[in-house]
Amino acid sequence: MRIAREWLLLLGSLLVIAAFYNHYLGHSAYLVEMVLIAAGVAIATYTLRTMPGEAQKMEDGLLVKALSRYLTKRQCAALIPLVGFLLILGWSAWKLFIVGESNLRMNDFIVTLFGLSLVLYYQGPSRLVLQKDFAVLYLMFLTFVFVVIWGTYTLVTGESYYRVTAYSEYYFITIPVVKMVNLFGVAAYAELDLDGFGLSNTISYEYHDRLLRVGIGSGCSGLYSAGMFFSAFLAFVLVRYHRVDWRILSALAFGLFMTWVANIIRMTITIMVGSAYGHPALAFVHSYLGILIFVGCVTVFWYLTVRWLDRREEVFAPPSPAPNRSGSEG
Repeated sequence: MRIAREWLLLLGSLLVIAAFYNHYLGHSAYLVEMVLIAAGVAIATYTLRTMPGEAQKMEDGLLVKALSRYLTKRQCAALIPLVGFLLILGWSAWKLFIVGESNLRMNDFIVTLFGLSLVLYYQGPSRLVLQKDFAVLYLMFLTFVFVVIWGTYTLVTGESYYRVTAYSEYYFITIPVVKMVNLFGVAAYAELDLDGFGLSNTISYEYHDRLLRVGIGSGCSGLYSAGMFFSAFLAFVLVRYHRVDWRILSALAFGLFMTWVANIIRMTITIMVGSAYGHPALAFVHSYLGILIFVGCVTVFWYLTVRWLDRREEVFAPPSPAPNRSGSEG
C-alpha cells in the first residue's frame, strides 16, 4: 500500500511551512498566514481521512527499524520520546541562559517541532506510521540544515559572513533576475554596494520615468526555500522507497536546481509587477503571492518526479491489515 494521496499531503505540508516561513521573515499579514495554515491542515487532514482503517497493528516505522539494529523495541519506545524532551529542554536552556534571548525565531520553531515529533512519535493510530516517519525525518533534516549547517557557516565565516552572503545573493539571484526581467523588455539594473548602509544587494527598475529600488536579502535568496525542499524531499523518498540511490540523488539535485529556478521566476514576476503597477503592487506580490508561486512550481515538479521514480523504484508497501474474522459466515 502506498502513502495515500501523498502529493496532496505534501502540498498541505508546504502550505503550512510557507505560512510560518513568511511569518518569521516578516513578509505577510496574519490573515494570509491563517488562510495558508487552514488550507494546508484541511488538505492534509483530507488525505488522512481517505486512508483505510486498520484491523491489526502495522509493522514498526522506519525510525524504529533503524534504531532496532542497536536497541530493543522496548528501549526505543523509552528513548525516542526522552530524546525529544531533552532536545526541547536543552535548546530552551541554551537559548535562555547561554544566548540570553527569550524571543522565538525560525530555528527555535524548527527545533521545538522536531522535539515534539519525537515526544509524540508513539502516539496516534499505528496506520499513520509512514506519516509520522515523514514528519520526524523532515524536521530532523530541517534542524540539520538550518541549525547545524547554517549555524556552522555563520560561525566559520565570522565577520565576513555579510560580504560572503551578499556576493552569493548578487551572482545567484540578483543578476539572473535582472537578466530575465530585461528579456521581457523591462529596464532593471543590479547593484552591489558593500560600503553603504542597509541592504547591499538591490535591483533598480523604472516605473513612470522614476527609478525605484528593491532590496534582495536572505528571504529573497531562495536559501531557505532550498533547505526546506531538500529536507522534505529526502524525508519523503526515505519513507517511500526506504533507500537513496543514484536516481533519487539525481532527482534531489535536479529538485534543488528547480527551487532556484522557481525562486528566479518568483522574483522576476515580482519586479515586472512593480514596473507595471508600482511599488505597492510589488510589495503585495512579494508579501502574499510570491510564496504561492514558489509552492506551485515545487508541487508540480514533485508530482512529476514521484511519478517518474515510481516507475523505476520499488515503493515500500507495508503489510495489509488482516481481515476481521470475528463475525460469523452466512
